[in-house]
Amino acid sequence: MDTELQPLLGALAGKEQIQIGAWTFWRGRIAGKTVVVSRTEVGSVNASTATTLAIVNFRPRLIINQGTAGAAIPDLKLFDIVVGEATVDYGAFRSTHADAGAGVDLSRWTPMPHRLRLDGKERVAFDRFPGDPAAVDAALKVANPRGRVVKGIIGTAFEFNREVDRLVWMNKTYGVVSEDMESAYAAGTATGFKTPFVAIRIISDSDFLGTEFQPVAGEYCAAFVLELIRRL
Repeated sequence: MDTELQPLLGALAGKEQIQIGAWTFWRGRIAGKTVVVSRTEVGSVNASTATTLAIVNFRPRLIINQGTAGAAIPDLKLFDIVVGEATVDYGAFRSTHADAGAGVDLSRWTPMPHRLRLDGKERVAFDRFPGDPAAVDAALKVANPRGRVVKGIIGTAFEFNREVDRLVWMNKTYGVVSEDMESAYAAGTATGFKTPFVAIRIISDSDFLGTEFQPVAGEYCAAFVLELIRRL
């Protein structure tokens, strides 16, 4: 969203705005590098489409998907930053049969992988999408003046979960430490195009700690990513 872009747009020299369908991009330079900023918008359709358009039109050497996330474990505090060693779609699952009236039981739900036919060959199953190791290492070396920088599995679904038991189940079942609505969808798209990718998310809210969503977190994450771009 716009609040998650301002430090990046402010640093973009020679800025050129490019509109493709419903998605907006800005191209310019940061620290001597050509950079394209995408207003990816929210959710699975937006994330996959904006990432596809970015790859096809701009052919990036690296995609950094960044923004806010909710904590999926109690250890993460407000403004901590998670660097995605991997991303996973925690809304991908199948359930076993239950008769009418048996209720909804998460113990009957098991993760289901995404499958990509890389190079048009046999389908490959991805239970998660790995982050680019070099980009992950570089991000872990950038200081976060407002909290920690940790490596973890970033979870994604077009959901906003406020039930602590559901968050605990997500962590136990998928290993996720945070939840957002875009990272894994963008990562899967990048994997299909064999484009290096890393997700970086700042904790903007935590139902474990009773912390409501803090919009300013988006600006803090963009500032962190801006410093990463300068160092790459």
